[in-house]
Amino acid sequence: MKHRHKIAPILIVIAVVIGAVSQAEAATGMRNLLNLTGARQAAMGETTPLFDLDPFSLEYNPAAMVGQTKGRVGFSHNSFFQDRANNSLALIFPAQGLDFGIHTRLAGVGDIEVRQGATSDPDYITTADEFAVKMFAGMQIIPRFRFGLSLGWMMQKIDIERASIAVFGFGAVYVTDIGLAVHASASNLGGKITFVTQEDDPPAIYRGGVSFGKYQMALSADYVNIKSGDSHLHFGGEYLIKEQLFLRAGYQTDYDNRNFSAGAGFIYKEFRIDYAFVPYQSDLGNSHRFTLTYAVK
Repeated sequence: MKHRHKIAPILIVIAVVIGAVSQAEAATGMRNLLNLTGARQAAMGETTPLFDLDPFSLEYNPAAMVGQTKGRVGFSHNSFFQDRANNSLALIFPAQGLDFGIHTRLAGVGDIEVRQGATSDPDYITTADEFAVKMFAGMQIIPRFRFGLSLGWMMQKIDIERASIAVFGFGAVYVTDIGLAVHASASNLGGKITFVTQEDDPPAIYRGGVSFGKYQMALSADYVNIKSGDSHLHFGGEYLIKEQLFLRAGYQTDYDNRNFSAGAGFIYKEFRIDYAFVPYQSDLGNSHRFTLTYAVK
């Protein structure tokens, strides 16, 4: 582009603004990818439910998929404020001795006005997109102890500028015979991301917590730490009514613009539809998340 060197600082400002409205206060790049997918998890305060797993739990802990008896495939659509969208596809493939999973997602912000001067009309309209694909593998190391690894690639694109990075992660789960599971994970680990001239860390997330499932009920509590040092507590729960209807609620601490969440899920044969409602404060609007999953016999 003819004025590419003049537009580069503008793109950096756009990237900073996008990060500012992403509700992730961490000093990292690709901040939209800190908003995880999965309506069930979002309704439960973005916690890590480890029982009756759906494939979107892969983002939270790759070891969660170990021990599943069915393959699962899911599609998630998340609608955010300010024309932001986040779509993802996730799959789990149980195998003998080693389970596999795939998760891919596309997050974007549309209709960004670019100006090179103090003009009333923009020079042109562009978009900002972030794409990520990850592969997962997990296995049971010893009875009750499960371990998983992830390897992925992330890409950020604003107008004609782009940056990408390879990332990795790992997770562990210990399951007891009383319906209690303890887990820990680290995701999106890697080197530096350089976008134009701005250098950032990848959107790393460290997580640990417990999950309890018994008598048609599941409860989860997570401690979440973003790489910059921002720490949060996430709580969530769900209750299954007559083997068909889930009711869910969650709460998150120390976020500037969100705390409560709620949602529901409906099961029909091998299909499950989940919905999450996440209200934002400071006139930012609300987030509506939908997930469709199918259990492969």
